[in-house]
Amino acid sequence: MESADNKDVVCKVRAGSKGFASTINWVIEDGARVEGGQLVMILDDSALQDQARAQRIALDQAYAAKVKAEKDYEITVEDNERLIAEAENTRLVAEIDLDKFVGLSFDPERLALSALVGAPAALAEGGDYKRQVDDLTGKVSLALSDVQQYQERASWADRMVRQKYMSAAQAQAEKSKLESSLESWRSLSRQRDLLLAYDRSKLLADFRSKVDNARRLVRQKELEASAKNVQAEIERKTKRSIYSQEGDKLKEIDDQIKECRIYAPQSGLVVYFKNESSRFGSSPQGLIEQGAQVKEGQKLLRIPNLDRMQVNTKVHEAMVSRIKGDIRVSTGLITGLRAGQLTAVDPFHRLVSQHEEMITDLAQQYRDFEYKTARKGQRATIRVDAFPEQSFAGRVRVVAGVASQTESWISDVKVYQTLVQIDDVVPGLKPDMTAEVTIHIEGLKDVLTVPLQAVVGGADLGAKRKLFVRTPTGYEEREVSLGLMNDRVVEVREGLVEGDEVVINPRVLMAPDNRTRTGIGGGEGTGGGKGGPPGAAGGGEKKAFDPSKKKGGGGAPGGAPPQGGQ
Repeated sequence: MESADNKDVVCKVRAGSKGFASTINWVIEDGARVEGGQLVMILDDSALQDQARAQRIALDQAYAAKVKAEKDYEITVEDNERLIAEAENTRLVAEIDLDKFVGLSFDPERLALSALVGAPAALAEGGDYKRQVDDLTGKVSLALSDVQQYQERASWADRMVRQKYMSAAQAQAEKSKLESSLESWRSLSRQRDLLLAYDRSKLLADFRSKVDNARRLVRQKELEASAKNVQAEIERKTKRSIYSQEGDKLKEIDDQIKECRIYAPQSGLVVYFKNESSRFGSSPQGLIEQGAQVKEGQKLLRIPNLDRMQVNTKVHEAMVSRIKGDIRVSTGLITGLRAGQLTAVDPFHRLVSQHEEMITDLAQQYRDFEYKTARKGQRATIRVDAFPEQSFAGRVRVVAGVASQTESWISDVKVYQTLVQIDDVVPGLKPDMTAEVTIHIEGLKDVLTVPLQAVVGGADLGAKRKLFVRTPTGYEEREVSLGLMNDRVVEVREGLVEGDEVVINPRVLMAPDNRTRTGIGGGEGTGGGKGGPPGAAGGGEKKAFDPSKKKGGGGAPGGAPPQGGQ
């Protein structure tokens, strides 16, 4: 016996490097009654506590690195802005110096005009260069005026010497002044000519080069700033991501620590979970006890709903094709929940796993609504050893699609796990009670039956089988066509009539070459009738039985259902 509605308690602690998740520190007694939310098991969390302490240190280090990266980013941005501003200022000063020199705003299209050197005093310009040219031009004109003045005074001095009004020394002094003024005029004229012919082009090229270099410096600083900003931003995002990951790891460890304290999902009876392989083996693996190691995903406890009980039985492979369970179809509830929950979630985001866990919990909570029964399985009668005077009605819920692996190791017999649910609520039923199930494959009336052990033959006979019938002249072998059967009798559809006496131990009548031995009298077996077969046990013959001839017919011998199986 087991419950058809079980709440399984599963180990959700992740497995370690050795394959085990944790060790059971304490577990409630098997068979204890608990309320929903009651503590039922404590797993060892010492290793997780150590991981949590180490992870908190890693989280603090990641936080410090994140803060440093954020401040470094701000410093980098401000430093880049300062360098760009300095480069812009250098460019602006260079352009102003050029404007000051030529007297025009720096415009590459106007440089050709401002670079004219043929016109005196740079007709198109009005800047510092023009001021220098005008200053030298004024000095040249003034020097030329002095030359002219001293020429007149030198001529006047010569006349005064001839008239004896001035001495020769005084006249010589006037000539010296004339020569000095001429030299000054020549020097200023040469300076003006050099400024017009050479210095202007040199200074203009120097100022233009400074402007171009300043502009290139601005562009260079902008590119360097962009690269540094991107690098600092990537570093900041990386540190933020590392900090977030370390926080998630700590949260996961804390969640794992919480999973070490397991609470009852519902009220009921606690049953230690036992898998099929451990029921018949001596291996301690999978045992639920204090100090036992458990694995991730291992079922630890089961809290059954005692109002919905079922029998976990096995059906022989010869009969399994006749057993039909419930046919269930999906309602689409869980598919709709999954589609609705994951629509707006990035498939590469870690929240996907959290959504899957939530959907799994919802599926566990609403699993009764995930499928609906399209057709119910075959009817069955259940007898429980604890209630020998009662029988309970039920139906076949599930028939396994493959043979049980556990029994295949014990014997060569192939059996299929079959779940038979009890329809009514039966107080007092508990898991692991022993029960006997009779599955009603088909109900027939007025059926001619013989004991199952009276039939001989196998697949080599095709659809026919053989019986041995007692006649006045001896024992006769007959071919018969069989129908349905249970574990005691089999339906005979053709080859016998009611009242025929069949041998229930026919193999003693078969020769090594499978020919019938007839006419043998004086049987040596116990209970053998006149002319009975040697060694026939338990009476030797039995009449074919037709329930339609028996008062209150419709049943098989002993009141058993005419067609059923255990």
